[in-house]
Amino acid sequence: MPAKKPTCAQRLRRKLLTRVPQGGQNLARLPFESTRTFPRAAHTCQAARSTGHHRVFGMSACFRVLVAIGLGATSFFFGDVALAEADSTIPLESAPEPPNKSADKPIVVWPTLSPAGDDGAGIALHRPVATEGPVYARAQELDATLRDAVQDLGFTLDVADPGPAIDRARDLDMIERASRSSAHGGGPKDTGTWVLSARLEPLSGDSFLLRVVAVPPHNKQLRVRVERVSGADVSVRGLVILRDLLSTTPAPDESGPRPQESASTGILSPLHSQGRAVLAANAALFGAFTAYSVQRASGSDDPRLLYPLLTLGTGLGLGSALLVAEEWDVGTGDAWTLAGGAWWGAASGVLIANGRNIVPLTDRYAWGVGGGLIGLSFATFVLSRGSADEGDAVLVHSGAALGMSFGALADLFYVGDIENRTPHTGAGYGAAAGLVAAGLLATQVQVSSQRVLLVDLGAGLGAASGAALASPLVFQNVTESKARGFVSATAAGMIVGGGVAWVLTRGSSNAASVANTISASGMHVVPMGGVIGSSETRYGTSPAYGVGIRGIF
Repeated sequence: MPAKKPTCAQRLRRKLLTRVPQGGQNLARLPFESTRTFPRAAHTCQAARSTGHHRVFGMSACFRVLVAIGLGATSFFFGDVALAEADSTIPLESAPEPPNKSADKPIVVWPTLSPAGDDGAGIALHRPVATEGPVYARAQELDATLRDAVQDLGFTLDVADPGPAIDRARDLDMIERASRSSAHGGGPKDTGTWVLSARLEPLSGDSFLLRVVAVPPHNKQLRVRVERVSGADVSVRGLVILRDLLSTTPAPDESGPRPQESASTGILSPLHSQGRAVLAANAALFGAFTAYSVQRASGSDDPRLLYPLLTLGTGLGLGSALLVAEEWDVGTGDAWTLAGGAWWGAASGVLIANGRNIVPLTDRYAWGVGGGLIGLSFATFVLSRGSADEGDAVLVHSGAALGMSFGALADLFYVGDIENRTPHTGAGYGAAAGLVAAGLLATQVQVSSQRVLLVDLGAGLGAASGAALASPLVFQNVTESKARGFVSATAAGMIVGGGVAWVLTRGSSNAASVANTISASGMHVVPMGGVIGSSETRYGTSPAYGVGIRGIF
């Protein structure tokens, strides 16, 4: 049986599926919808086949095919739009949330401490207690304000940190805490944390001294703001200071690029043997003194021998000093300690030789060289126990000078004659004893050069005061007892003056702290010198010069 010919709608369906493969399901329905929309299309096709009017059918069918294609394309376009809108309504995978920036900014807020200034009058840093009155209440308000403010600024507050111990609240303790993200953390991979510490100190009336210190993580930079504020503005000003300190860009830390080797001088890299110049100068002079002593001890006065010896001695001393400075790290204190041992030893040898009336006189130079070498050996032994700083060097010189003074006074007291006696022997032995005692003491104590100089000043003023008080004993008819009384008063004044200066400067490491210690003890003593008075003469006013002390005792 012959196959039935496809209808007009079926042929249109096949053409659309062939030409437009995509979206075929939507377009496949279009011919049937077209037959329903245009019912006359099927009848026209059948009439055309039955009547044979193929030309009429071709023109009408082509027109209707074009209309159907247009409708199909429209349906295809809007169908894709609908699918796109439907796809857009499908929930996508949730994107990862941005990291919390506050998690990268941990901070530790220490409780408010007191006092706040740089002059605490000997009061240690501590947490204010209720018995301290207004400062306690203001400290509580400031603590609450700062803890809330750091969280508002995006920081993560470490609430588990209770704050520092009583003796662990200094600047170095803050820097050490900033290197650890937690109280028990630490290590090379530790990111560290911010550390904030507020200090509050009551002033006159209702005013306070507010000091806020902040340390960035793994940084040795301290950010400090100090203001004088009223009681009502403590929290407000603390908030403003906090914002300024935490918003400042931190200085680059030490982990950045290092300077080139050519720039490694001065502060970046301390010089090797900073006492090289001092050591070289003193060694050259001592070498020249040794050469001169050798020439004098030989009994020769020929200058043709003297000048070459001086040149040789100076060169040997200078070369030896440069070799020592190159081999060992000789600081300024070390150089002055060696110089003190050599020169005070030489002075002791010469004084002892003069006191013993060594003859011929030229041999006394040899005693000086021998004493200098012994003193230099002793100073070397002292430095072998540890490096000496400026305070140790000043202590060595001061001890030798005071020893020489006490030795001379002891010699005068023993003889009982202050008019016809030069105490060479006592001064020589005293200088040697003082050098040894001060050198050994320098290995056991740590003292500043300012304090040693103040003690020397006190001893000198005391000796002058004792001599002034006992001066009536030696105005006339000087006897042995009067001479011994005068010497005893001078020595007693020296001891009392030095002892008072030592007590007043106790626990002080610099001139500022010395003044603070004196102020805290209730005594205000200031040395003075210059014109202390004047006298009227027939030629006019004649100034009187002198030294002394003034203040409140």
